[in-house]
Amino acid sequence: MALTAVAPTTARTAGGLLGGDTMSLAVQLPALIGVVIGGLVSFAGSAMSERFRWKREVQREWSQRRFEAYRELIHVAHVQVGAARSLATTKNLLEGPPPVSIEDGVKEIADSDRRLALAYETVQMLGDERVGQAAHAFRSTIWKLSDYARGVIEVDATEWERAYKRYRISRDKFHAAIRSDLGITGKGYQRNVSRPSTRPPHIGPR
Repeated sequence: MALTAVAPTTARTAGGLLGGDTMSLAVQLPALIGVVIGGLVSFAGSAMSERFRWKREVQREWSQRRFEAYRELIHVAHVQVGAARSLATTKNLLEGPPPVSIEDGVKEIADSDRRLALAYETVQMLGDERVGQAAHAFRSTIWKLSDYARGVIEVDATEWERAYKRYRISRDKFHAAIRSDLGITGKGYQRNVSRPSTRPPHIGPR
């Protein structure tokens, strides 16, 4: 008789425990779901943040490479135009730069033109469309001055001056395209606008 009385009590106790666990799980389930969702959101946010950081680093690296390419083209252009102007002085197309022998002048133009070609191709590869167009116009004016100085095309001092002015204008446009591509704000200094001279007055015989 004692065993018969114990059995129902045990069954009821087991049932009570099972019911209590079910209720406890039902209470905890929303919290568990919230933890899982929070973890997923945090992971997604970290992944997106890391991706944005990586993209910024890549963009910064390519901007630096473009800047170096633009600077190299401008430097080589300055060297070649300087050589052309010195040779043009020898041929009485202008006054100012120290004259050079025709042989040395032609050699310096040829050497710098090879460097110009490489720098130009790099700019066309890295720059946007506006930069590419400006670089093309810029190089064309450099070639024109080089041809005039070497005597490939015979010109007088007046035409040389016109060509040099076109070179300066194309250089300013190339600079403006570079500033736009690199995200530099502002118009920049325009050297071809007429301004009062800042050079001291000449004293003594010319």
